[in-house]
Amino acid sequence: MKFFRTTSKLEQNNWRKGAILGFYTYMLLLFVNYIYFFIYRSEPFTSVLIFWTGLLVAFGYEFILNLKSKMKVKK
Repeated sequence: MKFFRTTSKLEQNNWRKGAILGFYTYMLLLFVNYIYFFIYRSEPFTSVLIFWTGLLVAFGYEFILNLKSKMKVKK
């Protein structure tokens, strides 16, 4: 029994790009948070905000790339 359909190579590449962008988003937000903490002794971002921002960027970018590739196929 299959719960999920198999993904195409294009969708796998789009997910990889989204995951990489999400990872860099995590790194950027953590760096800003770390530097801000050392200067002002308070954190500008909560860990929950950093977590959800990274996830939303990864899945959102993948969704946009998949949508763009589907629109190219329809033309």
